[in-house]
Amino acid sequence: MTDFYTRLASYYDQMYSFKDYKSESEKLHEVIQQFKKSNGNRLLDVACGTGGHLIFLRENYEVTGLDASKEMLAVARKKLEDIPLLHASMVDMELTSEFDVITCLFGSIGYLATLGELTRAIRSFAKHLTSGGVLILEPIFTKETVKKTSMGLSSVDLPDIKIARVNSTRVEEDTAYLNFHFLVATRDGVEHFVDPSPMGVFPRNRFIEIMEDSGLSSEFVEPGLSKEGLFIGVKN
Repeated sequence: MTDFYTRLASYYDQMYSFKDYKSESEKLHEVIQQFKKSNGNRLLDVACGTGGHLIFLRENYEVTGLDASKEMLAVARKKLEDIPLLHASMVDMELTSEFDVITCLFGSIGYLATLGELTRAIRSFAKHLTSGGVLILEPIFTKETVKKTSMGLSSVDLPDIKIARVNSTRVEEDTAYLNFHFLVATRDGVEHFVDPSPMGVFPRNRFIEIMEDSGLSSEFVEPGLSKEGLFIGVKN
């Protein structure tokens, strides 16, 4: 879990205000209905963050959220008081329920920086799916699409806090270092901290192989919800 999500959870929604969660959730619903073979409608959103997708997905599903950040879940609970929100890691989650749909969106799967972590997580997802249930993974990039170098800039401008986030990404073998630099200004002063945010960079066929080995009939479909496509796996 990166330092960003712990230290700036209260401002996450402002920093990502450009995301159209409603439109993405509608697209996601179409994908789910296309691939899901089970009869139920229980959905687990892994790395749910502050619950942006859950707000809209609950219109069609019995939803549960899961995240490794207590701070992010605290924000989500203010918006989703009646929704189960679980604190756990996607790598080794041990839940008492099975689900018809498991999603991991907005590039969150990328924070698994090694093939070992990725394999453990996908096996865990498959274990928690019902027969005919569908797993949907949205990568931030794959080996085929990652840029060797890139830069980014985003900011938050509120009366009592100003945040500037800049990054210059570099890729080394199977790891992309996003190298986020934060300047956070409050009435008490200005703080600077760095979050390297290492992310795994793996080819699409490696994702598919791991999903197939976990008992999922899998494929990569385009277009996705935003820039990247989606890995889809249906439990045999």
